Amino acid sequence: ASQYTTVEILRHMSGSEDLERLQTEIDRLERENEKLRISNRRWMRIAGTDGLTGLPNKVFFSTALLPQIISSANAEGRGFVCIMVAPDKLGDINQKYGREGGDQIVNGLSEYLKENVEADEKLVHIDGANFVVIVPKGDQAQAKRRTRQIRAQVVSRHFECGGEAVTLTLSMGVTIQPAEPQGAGTKVKEVAEDLLRRMGVALDQAKKQGGDKVVEDFEADEA
Repeated sequence: ASQYTTVEILRHMSGSEDLERLQTEIDRLERENEKLRISNRRWMRIAGTDGLTGLPNKVFFSTALLPQIISSANAEGRGFVCIMVAPDKLGDINQKYGREGGDQIVNGLSEYLKENVEADEKLVHIDGANFVVIVPKGDQAQAKRRTRQIRAQVVSRHFECGGEAVTLTLSMGVTIQPAEPQGAGTKVKEVAEDLLRRMGVALDQAKKQGGDKVVEDFEADEA
């Protein structure tokens, strides 16, 4: 029997027509499974979960998390801090280790941030290698304290990448959203877009300064 393949044995047992029907059904199920995987990834994005890190994504930040934080902050008459965090020189890592290596770094950084966010803070994977830490009861002093802590802790940590242990530095862009008076009619979508824009500009400035920097945009808080 060892000289026959499994397919030949099945053909002998079941007949070629039965085997062809079986193979056709297997092919159909594989196509359906692939469609399901694609659909699941799409629904994860829509539902607000990042497929790589499992963290809340930009959709969740804008449509669910931010409205809740704004409402609570306004009700309590306080502002909150948003810190955009990104690893430096990810392009060099992608070039050396490939896209898989870059994904390992993003995953590793997400795990690090999960471990180091404080009890009342929220963590979001906005896009690419950009994360946002939201400090609900934050002010300028709190923003400075948290950025120092996060950067200092990551320097001493090694991240798995392409079978090697690599070290990272972080760039950060920081903003503060002040509380608005009750009944001011906060437009959440506009606030989200403005926060992301300001954080992104600040983060780009940090990277242009050579990385391993924190750039603060506290203009709205000071106005």
